[in-house]
Amino acid sequence: MASLRYDPYEHIDCDAWLALDEAERRWQVVRSHGQQRIRLPSETMHATIHVIVENQIALGDAFPAKGVLLRLMSQGLDRHEAIHAIGSVLSKTLFTAMNEQSHDGNLNEDYVEKLKTLSAESWRKQAL
Repeated sequence: MASLRYDPYEHIDCDAWLALDEAERRWQVVRSHGQQRIRLPSETMHATIHVIVENQIALGDAFPAKGVLLRLMSQGLDRHEAIHAIGSVLSKTLFTAMNEQSHDGNLNEDYVEKLKTLSAESWRKQAL
């Protein structure tokens, strides 16, 4: 098993991250939040969304999440906030998909389009 101490404020070693199994990734996220004394209403859901976003970032140029993360950080968000901003788009996309009887499009395509329009300002407004 690869050695990694996850810190959402620091860029991850993509190879080390991807070498971990999903349970270890979730545990790393939960541990880091606990060390920072961040209380979570749903630890499992929060960690799962973090892991999915980190997995997408670790894909590098194969998926737009890394570019979105860097763009959000250039707009003033710290890395952890940027992960939450991306995670909020992911969560809304999943929520909508689960609550609709049918979906007329590609969920991944819809998600990517929403990521393209995500900004630090739009995320801050919706987070209030």
